[in-house]
Amino acid sequence: MSYVSTRHPLISVVMPVYNAEVHVAEAISSILAQTCSNFEFIIVDDGSTDASINVIRQYAEQDARIRPLYLNHCGQAGALNAGIEMAQGQLIAHMDNDDIALPERFDIQLAWMRKTGVDICGGQLKRFGLQSGHLWFPETHEAIRNELLFRVSLHHGSSLLRTEIAKKHLFNRDTPFVDYEILTRLALLYKLGNVPQILLKYRSHPLQTHIIYKKDFFTDMNLFRKNYFFQMYPDATQNDFNIISCLARNMVSATLEDLQRAGLWLARLAQTPDIFLRRKMADRWRSACQRSSFLGLRCYRLYNQHYSLFKVPEVRSNSLWISCALRLKADSRFANIVRSVKNKQWIKRHEIT
Repeated sequence: MSYVSTRHPLISVVMPVYNAEVHVAEAISSILAQTCSNFEFIIVDDGSTDASINVIRQYAEQDARIRPLYLNHCGQAGALNAGIEMAQGQLIAHMDNDDIALPERFDIQLAWMRKTGVDICGGQLKRFGLQSGHLWFPETHEAIRNELLFRVSLHHGSSLLRTEIAKKHLFNRDTPFVDYEILTRLALLYKLGNVPQILLKYRSHPLQTHIIYKKDFFTDMNLFRKNYFFQMYPDATQNDFNIISCLARNMVSATLEDLQRAGLWLARLAQTPDIFLRRKMADRWRSACQRSSFLGLRCYRLYNQHYSLFKVPEVRSNSLWISCALRLKADSRFANIVRSVKNKQWIKRHEIT
């Protein structure tokens, strides 16, 4: 894949803004500082009632690459779609108004797209603010597709894709969770990939969409997950989907039979060359057994029987044996402590350097 600069910009950066005066200047500055300078920057203000518009205007006066668009409030999807329709570049780069792009982001992604031939490219993130640490995303297309059954597996704000794809597949105005919904459509049609390098500093704060709309999050996400699952596995049953849904929502498997099916599905989804994905699926299997430890030592034996299917180094789980021996319920105090420790261990084990 090659990109030739013409009278049109190589990249159209699309960034929606709504009441983001506190952070938007940092986001804008990080794009203007890119080592790849052949881009236009479409900043769509979605009817902000704070000083965001003033910030945008100040930057637009200083840099001709900025093309501001001021709308009446229509929501994130409407603002994104309006920006995409304005785009003149060969590629569209999405950017969130509260994140910070590293200076080499575009150059790294362009090189990765040429090397791998992917249609849509994301990358790794370093989280800061309310929470800190690294956010891992799987590298290969198959791993991204499988991980998408559980969460967003290619971060929208780090994506770079061909403009014709973006214009053909606009965002859904009927949900606030536009990133997950559109990814479940695109993953079935195009080749996806994530650069194994950090491209963005991802700001964690209380006004993020998934926090504000938390009550609607699980309902909408499960609806999109269901549609995606049956397109991936048209011969699967409703019970198969229920197993996946319970795993994604960290729910308890009520019987050993359900737990066994969960283990087999996770092992099936782990069958990719991506070692990080296999570890993540193995960790999900361990967590599923931990939540169902009230089923007793048969749960522990089942865990050991299936663990080899993930083809990852064996991890001793004395805490799981204790939980199963004591038949601890998932909401017990000890179980909560164990989950907290395990989460910290997983984050430390999978930190991106």
